[in-house]
Amino acid sequence: MQKNKLITIFLLMFVGVATFAQSTTNSPYSKYGVGILRPQSFSRNMGMGGAGIGLRSNRDITGLLNPASYSAISVVPFDVGYTNNALTLDDGTQTQYQNNSYISHLALAFPILKDTWGMSFGVLPYSNVGYKYDEVINDPVAGDLSFFSEGSGAINKAYLGNGFAMNLDSTSTVSFGANAYFLFGTINHDQKIIYGDLANGYNVWNTTDISFTDFGYDIGLQYQKSFTNTKDDKYNLIVGVTYGLASDLDGKRTTLTRSFTGNIDFGTVKDTVELIKDADDFIQLPSSLGFGVSFEKERKWLVAIDYKTTNWGAITSNDPLFTYESNYSLAAGVQFVPKYDGSNYLQRIAYRFGTRFSNSYIAIQNTDWIESGITFGLGLPVRRSGSSYPRLNFGFEYGTNGTTDGGLIKEKFFNFNVGITINAQWFAKRRID
Repeated sequence: MQKNKLITIFLLMFVGVATFAQSTTNSPYSKYGVGILRPQSFSRNMGMGGAGIGLRSNRDITGLLNPASYSAISVVPFDVGYTNNALTLDDGTQTQYQNNSYISHLALAFPILKDTWGMSFGVLPYSNVGYKYDEVINDPVAGDLSFFSEGSGAINKAYLGNGFAMNLDSTSTVSFGANAYFLFGTINHDQKIIYGDLANGYNVWNTTDISFTDFGYDIGLQYQKSFTNTKDDKYNLIVGVTYGLASDLDGKRTTLTRSFTGNIDFGTVKDTVELIKDADDFIQLPSSLGFGVSFEKERKWLVAIDYKTTNWGAITSNDPLFTYESNYSLAAGVQFVPKYDGSNYLQRIAYRFGTRFSNSYIAIQNTDWIESGITFGLGLPVRRSGSSYPRLNFGFEYGTNGTTDGGLIKEKFFNFNVGITINAQWFAKRRID
């Protein structure tokens, strides 16, 4: 039975990797840098604004936010998430609606030494590229120039993490953890330039494909202090710190420039102007530092807050259209369970609320902006089946990104996420009566 479960999970992860390679955004901002950065948290975190650096759980994978949390795992959780992104684009004069769905993560964790050593691995998207737009520019010599731009692709992350815990005394624990991850994927850019006022002019068609592969690492620490009051209620205070190492994301770039006649839909290629195949390329990825605190009354309520800074500002952009900006983010959330063992099902549901704010990691023509969101989530327990403890986590987020300043685009988004968590005692020894 355990072998069949493992085979099923590996097949799901293989399918997930293929799904991550698809375009899952229609944001014009995905054209720049490495695209739209995806949350590195899972379904439970989403309902709490994405906070999780200071979270620990023996039954949940709290995402990649702090690998020290793996040491708390006491069962075998398998977690899969699905997200639907509804996006409205507004340039100040007209709006456009887009919708995309994608698998947001596939992950597995298991204890190696109970309450001491835990491990997790999985796959999830790191960033996505997906845009399509056109614009007309008047040149004093060539006249009207029509630019048709389109892009697609993704960078994905496969990770393997370990977490270790050590008891300082009967009420205090310190945990250490590390993630090693592999980034891989391909990004495609396609642009056509049509000279509208030159009847016999040759138009230009540029395509660029970049394939990325590289490794990265991050580390984390958590300190937990437990308290008990006179009613035997247990409280936990957890403080977490994470650090992500800077690295270079190596790639191979193929650029093809051709001339053609005709229009965007019906054209005839005339000549190859330039072909550069498999040239070495790279994108610098910055270091990051995160802090998180959570305080909970076990089986009742939980409050968490995260602050993270990512040093994108230390990276130089080779594109004159944008610059990198150091990124700061704040996330906070609460969870409340009316009655963990109540006879009424509604009392056993985990209700979650949260919010998040961050500045953009890029500035376009010296213009940056704030991304913000408010979240709501539900954790629904499902009837136990054998040694499995399935749960459904729903997350909802409404937020804004971008700005109409400087001729840019304002985005309003609604994200819906559903995650399935299955806990099992796979490695427990059978007892025969």
